[in-house]
Amino acid sequence: MRKILFCIFLFAASFANAFELKTGDLVFQAGPGSDFERAISAATSGRKNVPFTHVGVAERGSDGIFIWEASPQGGVKRTPLGVFLAEAAVWDGKPAVEVFRLKRRYRALIPAAMARIRALAGRPYDFLFLPDNEAYYCSELVQISFSDGHGAFLFPSAPMSFADKETGRVSPLWVSYFSARGAAVPEGVPGTNPGDMSKSGVLESVHRYF
Repeated sequence: MRKILFCIFLFAASFANAFELKTGDLVFQAGPGSDFERAISAATSGRKNVPFTHVGVAERGSDGIFIWEASPQGGVKRTPLGVFLAEAAVWDGKPAVEVFRLKRRYRALIPAAMARIRALAGRPYDFLFLPDNEAYYCSELVQISFSDGHGAFLFPSAPMSFADKETGRVSPLWVSYFSARGAAVPEGVPGTNPGDMSKSGVLESVHRYF
């Protein structure tokens, strides 16, 4: 265990020197390629076609740099940056992670957003990708936390699609995934995904770790 933690520390340190994450930065990750992540990337696409499958929100504190995320492993939680980077896909020896920052006119919304995220710590992961069920998937956590100050989401919902971009058909993996949970594929249900969120006009890319 000590050896694993040491490796994570070295991995994070090697990519942390040239760039400083700020609280409220959105950190997008291309996953290492599980069936679940492949199904997400097959149905969505990020800015410049980077296949983002996960997103979290950075927080700098006296105890270090962390990423708030909603994960199938643990629900809403605060993950050390080094762990988050180590869990990404590795492209040319580097973590497939990109940092986006709110444009200046939206940054005053960050303190309230962080307060909302902290209040949701420990909530379960939303395996069904449904709104208003007291469980959260990654981009949903970001969405409900960032409000424009007038009650509207900074990242609005859009009809979700689980269809493969190439074939136009819902992947058998998604059919099996939802069937195993006793649910229908929520095709067309309002929601979000990391790829579309990365293309939002309220964000600007400020750093790539790869």
